Amino acid sequence: MEQMPYPYRIEPRRPTEDDRDPLAIVAPAVSTAVTLWGGFVLGYLALLTLALCGNACNNDPDASLILTVCVWSLVVPTVLLLISWFLPWRRRHTATRVAFAILAPFSLGALYVLFNVWLALT
Repeated sequence: MEQMPYPYRIEPRRPTEDDRDPLAIVAPAVSTAVTLWGGFVLGYLALLTLALCGNACNNDPDASLILTVCVWSLVVPTVLLLISWFLPWRRRHTATRVAFAILAPFSLGALYVLFNVWLALT
């Protein structure tokens, strides 16, 4: 059986690396949802920990330093999310976009572990 030729004169074009990625929004959107939820939980736990500590934490400069570092360390996941959102939505940037989107919640988890270890050591 003979294969029928393509009915149009031009063959369909295969996607290249410079084409727009139709699923480019998925990784940053999921990462943003997970990171926002994790950031709120981390902030709540950090404030709850200092509230449970009572007056001992109010007079201890290490506790306020830990909270300050924890708050300013939230800049790292935010920057990772912004990079994943603002990379060009081309196929060649898909792996980089997904990598930054995955690193944002994991950096938040690392921050939580660092906060607890630092708090336990003081």
